[in-house]
Amino acid sequence: MSKILQKAQEYENSSLKNETEQQKRLRPRFHFSTPVGWCNDPNGFSYYNGKIHLFFQYHPYSTQWGPMHWGHVSTTDLINWKNEKTAHTPETPADESGCFRGNALEKHARHLLVYTGVSKQNGIDIQNQCIAWGDGETYEKSAKNPVITAKNIPFEYTTTDFRDPKIFEKNGNLYMLCALKQKDGKGCLVMFKSSDSLAEKWEFIATIDKSKDGLSGMWECPDYFTLQDTEFLIISPQEMKANPKLGFHDGNNSVYITGKLDFDKGIFTRTVRPENNYTAAQIDYGIDFYAPETIQLSDGRRILIGWMQAWESYITPKENLWSGMMTIPRELSINSGRLVQNPVKELNFLRKNPQNFTIPSNTKGTISSQDNRHFDLEIEFSAQKGIFSLHLAEEKRSENSFPSYIEIKYDAEKKELSFDRSHTQNAGAISSRSVIIEPNSNGNIKFRLIADTCSVEIFANNGLTAFTNAFFVPPENTGLYYESTLNGEIKCQFFTLGTD
Repeated sequence: MSKILQKAQEYENSSLKNETEQQKRLRPRFHFSTPVGWCNDPNGFSYYNGKIHLFFQYHPYSTQWGPMHWGHVSTTDLINWKNEKTAHTPETPADESGCFRGNALEKHARHLLVYTGVSKQNGIDIQNQCIAWGDGETYEKSAKNPVITAKNIPFEYTTTDFRDPKIFEKNGNLYMLCALKQKDGKGCLVMFKSSDSLAEKWEFIATIDKSKDGLSGMWECPDYFTLQDTEFLIISPQEMKANPKLGFHDGNNSVYITGKLDFDKGIFTRTVRPENNYTAAQIDYGIDFYAPETIQLSDGRRILIGWMQAWESYITPKENLWSGMMTIPRELSINSGRLVQNPVKELNFLRKNPQNFTIPSNTKGTISSQDNRHFDLEIEFSAQKGIFSLHLAEEKRSENSFPSYIEIKYDAEKKELSFDRSHTQNAGAISSRSVIIEPNSNGNIKFRLIADTCSVEIFANNGLTAFTNAFFVPPENTGLYYESTLNGEIKCQFFTLGTD
């Protein structure tokens, strides 16, 4: 173990030993959160040697973004995460300024990691692609790093924006997709191919797709996979302009594209998305969702996980030892041509203390349970008028107080679901967001809310729409209040969620 890697590991261990009980209570219970320091994008979500491995962009020394390491955890059930040794630190000439986003797969009974190494050239950060091999615990970077550089690309581009390799196998060859910024400032995806068993020699194939219609600049974090005979590209475009009609918001988005990748010509031909009659659609409409990555499990399920924090709205409390967490892993499927996301079935094993009840129209009330901060709530109703609102994590009410709380609201006339954290001390630059939810074919609205210590993920109409948002309020804020003016009753099924 190098001295830099050992330093990161020792700092993490020391910090965790000194974590107070109050600090522990601020952590999510069944979402992954970084042990200490900062994390962002998931990396290398892969299966190797009997475990599911998840790496992540990591800066252990503060709760702000810094020189990127690769943290590492593993799981056998997608719910409980075991902390592993830090996998990468910025320490070689190829990655002295950071080990950025990448991917992983099993090859020759070993674990192959690909990542973006950031190095200095005339004082400017340059991004290239690197590899490392390991055994699931320790990883050795290739002496040939970087293995893909500007020399591999037959056109000029912005060398400070060439990153996020996605590696996969097809017909005995390795393929790699990378995002880069063209000279015109628009993002694109380029593809490389390798028949080298060591994955050190790569050839450029083509630019398979690029930003169209002026909707975005740089693309990040590509993923490619096939689901139910449909080919998917996932990208996270930056510099987007809000377009409510298409479902996009300002800044960083994460979208999916379907179509066909011609491996000979190196062209991805898009199909039109039914959600918005455009060739790309939003994956999650909440504030806190970015840079998702997928894995296919041995049972055939395609699972997605994303970073549950927004670049544009930092809300981590000062007392936290950590900043950044991941979504619940989600199983993907297709319904009527649309991407469907639902929490993995393993989450159901945490369900406890079931309650079934009905909320009549024009009613206010309280949901009382053994744990009002960690729950799984399913609701269904049919209504054309009125509003249903839920106050989550509300502090104890008193006659003269203005309590802090999180509000989730559905307006039946507007068909609008909204989230609002403006009544908290850590609301951030973006404190609210909304999305249109149409009734299903039966005229009903269905929501499933998964609440953890500091987040709520909402899945509408059996996973057709996902809506993810984070928040930070004191752990003693446990009020759970509802109010309905809908012209119809609401059927509810409520569970507490526990890992004990």
